[in-house]
Amino acid sequence: MRCLIIPILLILTLSGCNRAEKEARKNDLRAMMHGLTDDPDIQAAMEKAKATTPEFLAVLQKPAPNQRQFLVRKVFPAQDARQQILWVNDLTYDGTLLHGKVDDNTSKPGSGVPPDGKLTFPPSEICDWMYNEDGKAVGGFMLRASKSKMTPKEWAAIERQITFKE
Repeated sequence: MRCLIIPILLILTLSGCNRAEKEARKNDLRAMMHGLTDDPDIQAAMEKAKATTPEFLAVLQKPAPNQRQFLVRKVFPAQDARQQILWVNDLTYDGTLLHGKVDDNTSKPGSGVPPDGKLTFPPSEICDWMYNEDGKAVGGFMLRASKSKMTPKEWAAIERQITFKE
């Protein structure tokens, strides 16, 4: 799965909006996708993902044949002192640390994402997780909460990038 969610949000065309409204909406969506919101649904989604991370790790270590495409969202710093949340895929878990690759080309300077995107980090840095089970998404709590805040047109732009469905 190639997650290009943030770039898609940046190029959304919102019909019926003037330039200032479009820019404001784009900024709101970006903030929501990076967890930079007090929205209770987004905050609850992040809490649920953290609380269920042990379940995710157990499946990641011993997936059934119908479970694949494991992804997590991890918080990264940014030079402007605002966090960014990026997708990490190609995951493995050695019982202590996760190993994977950033699957998001929107990392900002100062994020700590190496040029090759390869990372090692503790599970405590996961803010959301998702995997494919029989073609259906398991987890993806922030994405599900974000969907409820988007117009059908905004969601359609994101959904085209997801290879498995709800």
